[in-house]
Amino acid sequence: MKMETPPAPRKTRSKTSKAIMQRWHGALEGTHRGLVYGWVIDSEQPNQRVVLEILRDGEPIGTLTADVARSDLAEQFSAIAPGHAAHDVCHGFVADVGILKHGQQGIVTVRVANTATCLPGFVALDSQEKPPVAASSAVFSDGALRLHGWAMDSRDERRKVTVRAFLGQRLLAESVANLTHPATRAFEVGDHGFTLDLPISLGDGNSHSVRVVDEHGNALNGSPLTVCCYAAGCKTLLPDGKANVLDLAIDGYERILPRSLSMDHYRDWSAQFETPLNQGGTAAAVAALQVGLIVHGGDDAQTQLTLNSLVEQSHDKVKVFALDPASKKANALAALVQAALKAGCDVLACVRAGDILEPHAVSAALEGFIASETQLVYSDSERAGQPWFKPAWNPEYALASDYPLDLLFARAAAVRALPQEAFTDAPTLAWALLAAQWPAAQRSILHVPRVLLHSDARLGQEEQQLRFDAAAAALRRIEPNTALRAVDAPAAAGFIPRRIARPLSKRDKQTKVSLIIPTRDRVELLERCIGTIQQHTDWANLEIIVIDNDSVLPKTKTYFRKIAKQGVKVLPCPGPFNFATLNNAAVEAASGDVVGLINNDIEATHDGWLDEIMSQLLQPGVGAVGAKLLWPNGMVQHGGVLMGVGNVAGHYGNRLADADWGDHGRNQLLQQVSGVTAACLFLRKRDYLAVGGMDGVAFPVAFNDVDLCLKIRDAGLAIVWTPYAKMLHAESASRGHEDTPQKRARSLREIDQLRARWGRVLLHDPAYHPSLNLDPHSHAYGGLALPPRSRAPRRAGIDPQH
Repeated sequence: MKMETPPAPRKTRSKTSKAIMQRWHGALEGTHRGLVYGWVIDSEQPNQRVVLEILRDGEPIGTLTADVARSDLAEQFSAIAPGHAAHDVCHGFVADVGILKHGQQGIVTVRVANTATCLPGFVALDSQEKPPVAASSAVFSDGALRLHGWAMDSRDERRKVTVRAFLGQRLLAESVANLTHPATRAFEVGDHGFTLDLPISLGDGNSHSVRVVDEHGNALNGSPLTVCCYAAGCKTLLPDGKANVLDLAIDGYERILPRSLSMDHYRDWSAQFETPLNQGGTAAAVAALQVGLIVHGGDDAQTQLTLNSLVEQSHDKVKVFALDPASKKANALAALVQAALKAGCDVLACVRAGDILEPHAVSAALEGFIASETQLVYSDSERAGQPWFKPAWNPEYALASDYPLDLLFARAAAVRALPQEAFTDAPTLAWALLAAQWPAAQRSILHVPRVLLHSDARLGQEEQQLRFDAAAAALRRIEPNTALRAVDAPAAAGFIPRRIARPLSKRDKQTKVSLIIPTRDRVELLERCIGTIQQHTDWANLEIIVIDNDSVLPKTKTYFRKIAKQGVKVLPCPGPFNFATLNNAAVEAASGDVVGLINNDIEATHDGWLDEIMSQLLQPGVGAVGAKLLWPNGMVQHGGVLMGVGNVAGHYGNRLADADWGDHGRNQLLQQVSGVTAACLFLRKRDYLAVGGMDGVAFPVAFNDVDLCLKIRDAGLAIVWTPYAKMLHAESASRGHEDTPQKRARSLREIDQLRARWGRVLLHDPAYHPSLNLDPHSHAYGGLALPPRSRAPRRAGIDPQH
């Protein structure tokens, strides 16, 4: 930043009277990574925000308001306006005027709007200077107990700074600022982001002043912050049982600004929120149901521990059938099941000796049986202090992980319908029940999203193997030609993870696939995309269609002629960039039974990727399949689309490396999701057309894939994400980021359109959990929802009640 006297930029540097100069105090401090920093305060009205004009070579190019917190100038602000009542420190400004591009020249100055008063300082656009103090740190709140921001040492940007949060002299939280944080991507501060999680005890409705400082005690910009919230949500302030307009207003606020708490605070969160669904006991509709609980496995001490928890059940119609730990009879479990059926039990569940049920576990599970079509109900669980927040019925993930088995309730009729060999052991019984419901599982299997079972110990290797074998046997009955193959996992996984290996028949391999790739020039991207696909794809009946959206460069035209000779079709689609209409036109022109939407910044990385996608897509009931996308540095860019992030949608996995396990294998196992990105999305052409394709009016650039996937799900079809097809993706390399006012305005409109169309389902993603975070500052499985969303029993698919 060159601070010598600049060339006079016309009349904007004209002198003003001494009185006027004394009214406004401030400075243009400099630039850093495309942003202009500074501050200004009106000494006569220090509680008002000053409006400024940004000038380039004396010509106005934008306006902004100085309303950014500058804690580092607090003493200076007080000295400037000593005669006024207490005022805040929000007098800084950060200007993103869209002109600070590499190679541009000129002089940037700032003046008070509608005056001739310029702030001291200027910026030469071609300068290369260290960041100003204002750019070195910031801290802000999510409205509750999570603080986000960044902190860097402006003298050495490679060093990582430690930040701490204090309440008075009490240390609340500490972290190293070393994240490429989602909340700071727009500020381009690199890997200097941080998150600080405050204790849940501060969510008491009182006002708390929290100081955030670096390792030397220097306050970060934005500190101190006032934290004032109710951990249970604003609805705790409303009268009980009185829904009114305030109720709706709070719902809207919590949709747009979801809050969260770190998993480190799970124990305190659980004590507050994992309470009985119905304080009055079991719901009347199922209060008469007799429940049989069968305790199996373990030794005398483990059996007694479980029995102690069962006698505390709030449901008053529970019968317990315990297997003698010393019994070695092969049919011991079958005998207990038959005893429970003969005793007139309406619902049965097997409980592993040593596991502890919450006192309201049976009552909560019975909520799922209110619907007469429900045959099976499962819940969340906790082992060795780690909760497993499970999805609604998700058959691929169930086969890969056994997730429904910890606590599975079944109607007596479903148990009676099983063959005798199903009662060999508890895992075999559970998988036999699940397999019997497979064709109608979306309606007959319900998830109660509550942690109802606890255990201090993880499953032993022998029981993990029993579950694996039982799942494999069940799959052979469901899909005789499909096999389960064990895959690597951390020692603490708690189950044997599997890959579902679905073979392609000769007829499957004859299916014609059309790959659709939109582009506007960017031949260097397109050439890598098509080249790597050709290198790693051995699919006999493959069509590649390039959509040419007004390419003009000679080298692009030359490349088009080259690939045309190889059989690649080039489809001209002139006009303004509209991703949705481009793909719609290409799908209409495609001759394949299956269409694959591929971005031009995608690269295939291994052989067999298309075989994997097709093996999943050609399964009955599957509507679309997406791949695992990686950034060039090996981090996950896309692990499926999560609905509801910031009341919109986002990607799973952005804080995971390719090899990371993820939450209970989420980053490594096949599963259903609510959406996948159109950067690599495969579906049948007939399904694409049946749901109306992409909406080019509402979603010309963004969220057209989310809308498409939700329409597919609304049609009753599943969407599968596979980690066994991996592609590289340089996200937005071709069309760029939302970095201009015009792009941001269009993006905000698309967000509004998505909320208006799908607001009823965005916050109820069946592949995710209502107890988990949706704040856009964090990442999937990165925290606990504060408060949790509706945890009523739920099915797979789009629930029309939402």
